[in-house]
Amino acid sequence: MMKEKNWLTWLTVLALVVGFAAMGASVWLSAQAAKQTQRNSQLAGQLYQASRTKSQEASSIKKRLDKLASDNSIPV
Repeated sequence: MMKEKNWLTWLTVLALVVGFAAMGASVWLSAQAAKQTQRNSQLAGQLYQASRTKSQEASSIKKRLDKLASDNSIPV
Protein backbone atom coordinates (compact mmCIF):
# COMPACT_ATOMS: atom_id res chain seq x y z
CA MET A 1 0.00 0.00 0.00
CA MET A 2 2.79 2.41 0.89
CA LYS A 3 4.68 1.74 -2.38
CA GLU A 4 1.50 2.27 -4.39
CA LYS A 5 0.81 5.60 -2.65
CA ASN A 6 4.41 6.70 -3.18
CA TRP A 7 4.18 5.74 -6.85
CA LEU A 8 0.94 7.73 -7.28
CA THR A 9 2.48 10.74 -5.55
CA TRP A 10 5.45 10.76 -7.92
CA LEU A 11 3.17 10.27 -10.90
CA THR A 12 1.07 13.26 -9.78
CA VAL A 13 4.19 15.38 -9.32
CA LEU A 14 5.44 14.37 -12.76
CA ALA A 15 2.08 15.23 -14.31
CA LEU A 16 2.15 18.67 -12.64
CA VAL A 17 5.70 19.33 -13.82
CA VAL A 18 4.83 18.32 -17.38
CA GLY A 19 1.68 20.45 -17.26
CA PHE A 20 3.53 23.54 -16.05
CA ALA A 21 6.26 23.00 -18.63
CA ALA A 22 3.61 22.80 -21.36
CA MET A 23 1.97 25.99 -20.12
CA GLY A 24 5.33 27.77 -20.05
CA ALA A 25 6.11 26.60 -23.57
CA SER A 26 2.71 27.79 -24.73
CA VAL A 27 3.23 31.25 -23.25
CA TRP A 28 6.72 31.45 -24.75
CA LEU A 29 5.48 30.38 -28.19
CA SER A 30 2.67 32.93 -28.04
CA ALA A 31 5.16 35.67 -27.22
CA GLN A 32 7.40 34.59 -30.10
CA ALA A 33 4.44 34.59 -32.48
CA ALA A 34 3.48 38.10 -31.37
CA LYS A 35 7.04 39.33 -31.96
CA GLN A 36 7.12 37.74 -35.41
CA THR A 37 3.77 39.27 -36.29
CA GLN A 38 5.09 42.69 -35.28
CA ARG A 39 8.24 42.18 -37.37
CA ASN A 40 6.17 41.09 -40.35
CA SER A 41 3.97 44.16 -40.01
CA GLN A 42 7.00 46.44 -39.91
CA LEU A 43 8.47 44.77 -42.98
CA ALA A 44 5.17 45.06 -44.83
CA GLY A 45 5.11 48.78 -44.05
CA GLN A 46 8.68 49.20 -45.28
CA LEU A 47 7.93 47.29 -48.48
CA TYR A 48 4.83 49.39 -49.09
CA GLN A 49 6.80 52.61 -48.57
CA ALA A 50 9.59 51.42 -50.88
CA SER A 51 7.03 50.46 -53.51
CA ARG A 52 5.40 53.88 -53.33
CA THR A 53 8.79 55.59 -53.63
CA LYS A 54 9.75 53.49 -56.67
CA SER A 55 6.38 54.14 -58.26
CA GLN A 56 6.77 57.89 -57.75
CA GLU A 57 10.28 57.77 -59.19
CA ALA A 58 9.06 55.85 -62.24
CA SER A 59 6.23 58.33 -62.75
CA SER A 60 8.65 61.26 -62.52
CA ILE A 61 11.02 59.67 -65.05
CA LYS A 62 8.12 58.96 -67.42
CA LYS A 63 6.97 62.58 -67.22
CA ARG A 64 10.49 63.82 -67.99
CA LEU A 65 10.80 61.44 -70.93
CA ASP A 66 7.41 62.50 -72.26
CA LYS A 67 8.44 66.17 -71.97
CA LEU A 68 11.73 65.51 -73.76
CA ALA A 69 9.90 63.60 -76.50
CA SER A 70 7.41 66.42 -76.97
CA ASP A 71 10.21 69.05 -76.96
CA ASN A 72 12.07 67.12 -79.64
CA SER A 73 9.08 66.46 -81.84
CA ILE A 74 9.02 68.21 -85.20
CA PRO A 75 5.91 70.31 -85.78
CA VAL A 76 4.07 69.37 -88.94
